[in-house]
Amino acid sequence: MTPISGTRRAWLAAAAAALAASTGAHAAIGGDRNVRLVLPLAPGGAMDVLGRELANALASRLGASFVVENRAGAGGNLAHELVAGEKPDGHTLLLTSNALVANVTLFEGKVRYDPVRSFAPVSIIASSPTVIVVRSDAAARDMRALARQARSAGLNVGTPGFGNGNHLALVKLHRARGGDWRHIPYKGAGPALVGLLGGETDAAIVALPAAQAHIQAGRLRALAVVQERRSSLAPEVPTLAEAGITIDLENGWFGLLAPAGTPQAVVDRVQQAVAGALANPQLRAQLARQGFEPVGSSSQAFARQLDRDVASFPPLLKSLGARVE
Repeated sequence: MTPISGTRRAWLAAAAAALAASTGAHAAIGGDRNVRLVLPLAPGGAMDVLGRELANALASRLGASFVVENRAGAGGNLAHELVAGEKPDGHTLLLTSNALVANVTLFEGKVRYDPVRSFAPVSIIASSPTVIVVRSDAAARDMRALARQARSAGLNVGTPGFGNGNHLALVKLHRARGGDWRHIPYKGAGPALVGLLGGETDAAIVALPAAQAHIQAGRLRALAVVQERRSSLAPEVPTLAEAGITIDLENGWFGLLAPAGTPQAVVDRVQQAVAGALANPQLRAQLARQGFEPVGSSSQAFARQLDRDVASFPPLLKSLGARVE
């Protein structure tokens, strides 16, 4: 028998491991087990809409049954911590927003996950403009009027919770215009809009997809999108800058993650399924009609986005005095 050198043995071991990982990737997803797609907000909001569309698309591409699980609470931390602690076998995925990063600062000392070390990023699924809405019968017809109302009488403003781009927009709006913009956090955009329509709040700041149907039906009036240019998804809605209000916020992202330790082959397989699904013109058009801008990034690009947010969010939030007690 010819002895195997240490180098060759290491090479064979690596090859065997790679083969096992590749085989495991296909065994890990599909078969008799469901894949749980965990969402950190209640049903009815923008992320819920996106999550259900995504689950349907991935189910057919991965040959697996998907179950969407809404785990609202603690600004999304219940869902984040749940997925961070799950077995990294491809059967539990998380769809969330940049609240994943912001909450570490907002809930300082109370969060039991790390936005980078606790997760394996899969793909940024989509981005979405943030929109400021009021009831159609509200006295405020534009952002200038709403800002005057905040200064004279104060406003109750609903958002889908803590830490997301909607909450950050409210904090910056308060700083930019003064007045009393009271934050009323809900467990998702759906409940926030129910609160607005029911008179619990005076305005809401949510992702455009959550509000679009209400806007089109005439129940809500969109006063502004929180971005530099008008959105191609709602070109009739002015920007904050057009009302003389400047706040530097990007569109919020919606990203798919797995628990840390998920084999790279599994991550790659899911990412490829996402990219394939979002390359479908019908799905892209459907998401666009609902107010989303499809992305379908690589896992590496998503990791870089997380790194940027981890570097930029803490000083931003602390400078704004944003914290959840």
